[in-house]
Amino acid sequence: MVSRFKNLILKKYIDLRLKWYKDNSPSLEVPSSLRNVKHLLLMVPPKKDKLEAPMREFTSRLHEIFNNVKVSTFKKTSFRPIDGNWFGLPKKDYLDKFCEEKFDLIIDLNQQQDRLCTYICALSGATLRLNFATGRYDHIYNFHIRTNEEQEVIVRLEKILSYLHSFVK
Repeated sequence: MVSRFKNLILKKYIDLRLKWYKDNSPSLEVPSSLRNVKHLLLMVPPKKDKLEAPMREFTSRLHEIFNNVKVSTFKKTSFRPIDGNWFGLPKKDYLDKFCEEKFDLIIDLNQQQDRLCTYICALSGATLRLNFATGRYDHIYNFHIRTNEEQEVIVRLEKILSYLHSFVK
């Protein structure tokens, strides 16, 4: 019962916080911002066997698109209870680690928008925030490459890489 109550409060709090989120960063010129990407964070969906190879391929292709890029990854499953408060909300020092990394680009590859990943993305300080799935948190992301959600994930990932490549070159 307590866990259910905590989860309900956590969901409501994150939803409210994300609803009120305002990006106060100046307007960006996307191609030049992408050309200057030095540190990138991939928000990777939970491990699914059929997605492992495409995700590895996607990551390696990012190194071809962005010269000398450092790629970090985050999986929701890596978020430990000690990283959050009693409700499960990320602690300030946990979020500060994302800000300290100074990510230029975050690519959220979750196939459905995830509250925790979106929350971290919003508060990370990243210049560009791209998401894979559309939904109620689209306003958090400032760079959208839309693909047909009915297509295979591999095809959608390839299209994202193609568009990123065309912006950078």
